[in-house]
Amino acid sequence: MSDFLFSSEIKPNGFLSSRIKNIYQYNPPEITDYHGDWGSLSVSRNIYNGLQPYDTNQHLIVVIGAPVLTFCSNDFLTDDDPVAGTLSILERYKSGKIKWDEDLSGPFTILIIDKLKREILCITDMMLSIPVYQFVNNEQMALGTHVDALAQASGQQEDIDQISLTDFILNNVITFPYTTYTNIRQCPPATILSFIARAGLILKYRRLVYWEPIQTNTFDSLNDAAIKLKEAVSGYIDRVTEGMEKVALLISGGEDARAVAGMLPEHLEKDSFIFLDHMNRQGLIARKIAKAYGMKFQVVLRDSTYYLDILPAASNLIGSGQQYTHAHTIGLYKKCNLPDYPAVFGGFLAGSLLKTYDARKSNLQQKMTFLYESVTKKEGQSKPLEHECFDKQVLVLIDQRRRELISKLEKYRSDSVHEWFMNWPRTMCYANSTIAVNRRLFRSYEPFLSNEVIKIAAAIPVEWRCNRRIFHKAMKPAFKKSKKIPHNKGWFPYYSWWVNIPIRIIVGFFRRVGYKAGYIKGHQGSWGDRTYLINSEIGEKKFERYPAGNKIDFLSKNASDLERKKLTTQQKLNLLQTMYFMNNKKESS
Repeated sequence: MSDFLFSSEIKPNGFLSSRIKNIYQYNPPEITDYHGDWGSLSVSRNIYNGLQPYDTNQHLIVVIGAPVLTFCSNDFLTDDDPVAGTLSILERYKSGKIKWDEDLSGPFTILIIDKLKREILCITDMMLSIPVYQFVNNEQMALGTHVDALAQASGQQEDIDQISLTDFILNNVITFPYTTYTNIRQCPPATILSFIARAGLILKYRRLVYWEPIQTNTFDSLNDAAIKLKEAVSGYIDRVTEGMEKVALLISGGEDARAVAGMLPEHLEKDSFIFLDHMNRQGLIARKIAKAYGMKFQVVLRDSTYYLDILPAASNLIGSGQQYTHAHTIGLYKKCNLPDYPAVFGGFLAGSLLKTYDARKSNLQQKMTFLYESVTKKEGQSKPLEHECFDKQVLVLIDQRRRELISKLEKYRSDSVHEWFMNWPRTMCYANSTIAVNRRLFRSYEPFLSNEVIKIAAAIPVEWRCNRRIFHKAMKPAFKKSKKIPHNKGWFPYYSWWVNIPIRIIVGFFRRVGYKAGYIKGHQGSWGDRTYLINSEIGEKKFERYPAGNKIDFLSKNASDLERKKLTTQQKLNLLQTMYFMNNKKESS
C-alpha cells in the first residue's frame, strides 16, 4: 500500500498523512511522518517484507513497490527483518556502485534524504510503472506517488487542467508529462531527481537520466535474444521465490500467465485464481491450464455490476487520470486471501513489450488477425482529434501535447514511435492502473516488467517481435505441459504462428457461426461485458449519481445531457469517472 508525500516546506504533523489516508475508502494503512530542516515526509507502510523506511542520523530512505535486487539475495522478502532490503539498497548506494537499471528490477520508486547535506534524491523506475508527481512553486517543491493526494497537500485541488480531462476522456490517458492539475507534472521515467532543500527552498535542482529505450540490437540472432529473454524471465522469478514455499498466480485462458506458470519452480505450492462474471470459456481453459501445471484453481465470481460498483474506491485509490476499470482485483482480492501470499504473479505487459500489441497495423489485419503480422513504421498517434461534443481549441491543444511527446520519442524509436508512445513512460498505457491497484493491495510481481526484459524489448528489431516470434521461441519450453490446451481464442500457444494460421481460420469461422446461431451465448472474456453494462439502465443511472460532475467546461453541454452515443464504450466510462472526480472534488472542498 506504500505511498509517499514530500514537501520542502515543513508541514504540521499529520498534514501530509491525512492526505494519504484520503485515498482509501476503508482501512487506511499505517502512515508515518518525518520532519527536519530538509522538509516534511509522510510514508504509508510498504506491504512487501523487508522494505520499510530506514532512518539513521544521516539518511532516510523510502522504497515504494518491491524492486527485486540483483546484487544480493532477496530472502528478506520472507524474513522478519522489516528493513533488510531497504538497508541493502542504502548500503549499495553509499558504496557508489549502484546502477539503477541493473541492481533493481521491476517497478519501484526510491527516495533518499541525506539529512546532513539536506540533499534529496528521487529515483523513478525504467518505465515509470510507478508514477511520481511533482509540484514546484516559488522555489518550493512537493513530490508524491498519488496525484490527488499531492494536489491536496500543495493546495492545487481547485486548479484543474481541462485539457487533460478532455485528453483522458477521448484518449484513455493524460499525455505525459501533464496531469489532472495545471501545475502538477509527472516526473520522467528512468531518472534521478536531485536537489538541496534549505529553509523550504529548492537549490541545485538536477535531473539525470540513467536509461533510455534506444534500439541498439546487440544480439547475433533471434535465437540468441530468445535465450536471453527466457533467462531474464526465469531469473526474475527465481530471485523472487528463492525463500518461498507457496505463491499465487493470476491466471487466464491466454498464454502470458501460462508462460509464468511454466517457469515457477517445481518445489513451490501454487494456487491460481481467475475473476469472472460467470464460468465461461476463459475459466474452463484456465482450469485445464492450472491442472496441467499442478496448481490449485479457484474461480472468484463477481457481481454483474462489479465494474460500476468499484468506481468510487478504485478511482480514489489510483488517482485521477488513470482508468479505474483496470482495478480488476480491488473488490475481490480478500475473497481469495491474496494479501496472505508472499508473492502473487501475473503475466502483465508481455503483449506490449514482446508481441507488438501496441504497434500500428493495417485495418485489414486488425479484422483478419490470422494473417501474417506486419507493422507500419508510420505513427498514427498524432492524428488530429475531432469531436463535436468537445471544445475545438481544447482538441488542438491536446494534439499539440501528443506531438511534443512524439518528437521526444523519435530520437529513441525512429521506426516504432507508435507503440512506444504507449509504453515509455508506462503512464501512457491505459492499463497501467493494474499496477497502481495491485501493488497497494497485495505483493504483486510481474516478470515481464523486469529490467532485463525491458532492455531486450527495447533493443531488438520490431520484426523479431511480430507474430510472437521471440516470445514463442523463448517461452515454448514453458508451454510444454499445456501443449494440447488451446488459447482462449482457439489457437495453441505451444506452436508457432504459421502452424496456428489454419486453426485460427477454422475456429474464427465456427465461433462467428456459433454466435449468430445462438449456441454460443454470454461474454467469454475475463473482464466482463462493459459495453452491455455501460449502455444498460444501471449504467445510465450511474451518470445521474454525480450531479456536481455534470458541468464540465470543455463539454459542449452538461454531461447528463450529452449525446453519449457519440462516445465509445470506454469513452463513456472515462466520462463517468471524470464526473465522479468532479463531483467528489466539489463535495470534499
